Amino acid sequence: MDATEGMRFLRALSADADRDQVADVLAKACLRFIGVERAEVVFFLDDGFVPFPSSISSALMEARTPVALASEDGSGQRHELLVPLIVGDDVLGALKIESSTFTALDADLTNAFEHLAAYAALRIEKASVDAELRQFQERARLAEWELRLSWDTLPAHAWHTSPDGRLEDVNRQWLSYFGLTKEESMGFGYMRVFHPDDRERVQEVWTRLLTNEIAGGVEARMVGRDGASRTFLLRAVPIRDESGKVIKWYGLNTDVEDLKEAQREIARTAAALAEGQKLSRTGTWSWRPTTDVFEWSEECARIFGFTEKDGAPTFATMVERAHPEDRASTQPLEAAIASAARDAYAERRVVRPDGTVVFVESRSRAVRDAAGEIVEFVGTVRDLTEWKAVQDRIHESERRFAATLSSIGDAVISTDDRGRLTFINPVGEKLTGWTLPEAAERPVGEVFRLIDETRGSVDDPVAEILGHEVDPATGIQYVLRARSGSELIIDVSGAPIIDGRGEMKGAVLVFRDMTQRNETTEALRKLKEDLARMSRLTAIGELAVSVAHEMNQPLMAIVTNAAAAMSWLKSGSPNIEEAVQAIDWVLRDGHRAGEVLSGILALARNSRPKVGPLSIRSVIEEVLLLTKSELRQKGVVVEIRYDGEVDSVNGDRIQLQQVLINLVMNGAEAMATIEGERKVLQIVLSGRNSSIEVSVSDNGVGLDPDTADRAFEAFFTTKATGIGMGLSICRSIIEAHGGHIWVTTKKGTGSTFSFTLPPLPSSQERSATPEE
Repeated sequence: MDATEGMRFLRALSADADRDQVADVLAKACLRFIGVERAEVVFFLDDGFVPFPSSISSALMEARTPVALASEDGSGQRHELLVPLIVGDDVLGALKIESSTFTALDADLTNAFEHLAAYAALRIEKASVDAELRQFQERARLAEWELRLSWDTLPAHAWHTSPDGRLEDVNRQWLSYFGLTKEESMGFGYMRVFHPDDRERVQEVWTRLLTNEIAGGVEARMVGRDGASRTFLLRAVPIRDESGKVIKWYGLNTDVEDLKEAQREIARTAAALAEGQKLSRTGTWSWRPTTDVFEWSEECARIFGFTEKDGAPTFATMVERAHPEDRASTQPLEAAIASAARDAYAERRVVRPDGTVVFVESRSRAVRDAAGEIVEFVGTVRDLTEWKAVQDRIHESERRFAATLSSIGDAVISTDDRGRLTFINPVGEKLTGWTLPEAAERPVGEVFRLIDETRGSVDDPVAEILGHEVDPATGIQYVLRARSGSELIIDVSGAPIIDGRGEMKGAVLVFRDMTQRNETTEALRKLKEDLARMSRLTAIGELAVSVAHEMNQPLMAIVTNAAAAMSWLKSGSPNIEEAVQAIDWVLRDGHRAGEVLSGILALARNSRPKVGPLSIRSVIEEVLLLTKSELRQKGVVVEIRYDGEVDSVNGDRIQLQQVLINLVMNGAEAMATIEGERKVLQIVLSGRNSSIEVSVSDNGVGLDPDTADRAFEAFFTTKATGIGMGLSICRSIIEAHGGHIWVTTKKGTGSTFSFTLPPLPSSQERSATPEE
């Protein structure tokens, strides 16, 4: 046994060893240096529970003395010793030792265990205190971090100073906003952030607070890092020690620029409201009957001729200034105000103290609280004096207007808000067969009888016409059935009659006989169709030679292949396989000739436009088939590029072919004078979801700006033999298809004619096949 070595071993523990490490080293010291067979430390629970019988627990906890035990097992007698681990008034646990080689009553041995246990208890207590200290330090560090985080993340500028006002610390918001380092701000360096015009005032207020040691504040402009000034509210409070002495000042700068701007906006609004009342000649007033407090605006006082020398205004003053002849008409107003049963309204005259008479319109209503009790009355007074004069002028204007309507060439009908006819001019009388005396006060549908596209009568012509968005210049067409039963086509437009309060008081319908105009329009349409067909036939004539050449090739091939087939069949041993092959070539060339003829016949056919889904790509390919020989003869090389997958449009195939033939032939002619250069005609089809664009470009002579601007004018041409209608017809066709056509050019470098068409909705794309 060597207790001294055990103690030395135990003291070799590191200073930061925890409870379990101390217990482990204590047990090892007992095993290694004292020679026991088993040693362990048993800790008691925090709630006072001791894992031993009560008699042993009592000795350990109350007597605080070692407890010796003896027991028998198969190998002989065993001795146990329980030594309490004591620190101050607390028993932390017990060192439990077991051995069969010594007696537990050995005083020296027991004393050695007690010394080891006592030292271990102190180390365990130290470990516990160290752990608590570390926890306390960690909590303090966390609290300091949270305090600093709160300080830095405050949505305001936080700061504190020494008792004499020298800045000691600021939060991150302060530094970030002003763009200063903490060192630059300390002491009195912070004064530089104030607007130069406000520094002296801030210094005066700050000095007063420091001198009197009282909390207070001031509003001042402060300049941020971006150089912009904003108004802040600065609040400072002193922090005192137990004796009441100021040891620090804490402060907060709150940005109130938006609040100040709101206040300025309120002031501007109030000024604008006052100005608006002056402009509209409308005053406002309020009256609290329980306190008889009466207030009115400056404009209201002006209307009633009230000045400061008249003293404080009252509700009675306003009522008493009614014109004597209008007192009876104002009594319902006063009664309505008194009873608050309804909003009150009256038009009356007011007599000012100087004798001036003013026409006014008065409105008022009661304002109630949540319980339904009246808290005040509010009202408006509008000066109608000038308005009354305007009304007289309006009546005169109405008489003049009626005379004008009676003399114009269009028919005019007006109705009231009940849909009854109030006016019809002479042209309207002629077209409807009704005179004004006969038609007045009749329902307008009885006089103005419209027939819709189903041949049914329109019951309410006003609602029908006003329900459409109609261009007043063109109107919308209906059939008018006159009183005699005759019918004529008319263009009609209408507009509601709206009063000053925005309410509909009737309608005006304007219509004209369209019979002659429709006949003229139809004739013009027929002329345009004939002109377009003439243009196509002209193009066919220009292509006649090349088309004949194009037809000659498949026809000659048909003859050759037919002769070959006959030869194979008439030979001594007919070669059926070769004959069938020759007949297939005959069919192929026949279809090729048929396609050329179909294109020519379609262009020449005098038929109405047939609009439907089609592929613009197939139209391009058909045009190139018709013009291939002509372009080859002129030495023109065609380059085609297709961009995008969308190429379906809703259009007339023949008209779109006419546009492309015109652009292709114009491009070829523009390159006729080029020598020594490759003649290239480029056709590009770009298909996007928003639009389909086709461009035809040449590298010919190009156009000058003046010519390009007039390229699509009717009868404008740069050709010696042209009539100037080709491009004009192209524009008409493209615009009729909802598209747009234009030219970009530069003199000497060629031209590009482009047009766009709206794409076919995806739901109809399947119908847009190349075949027609």
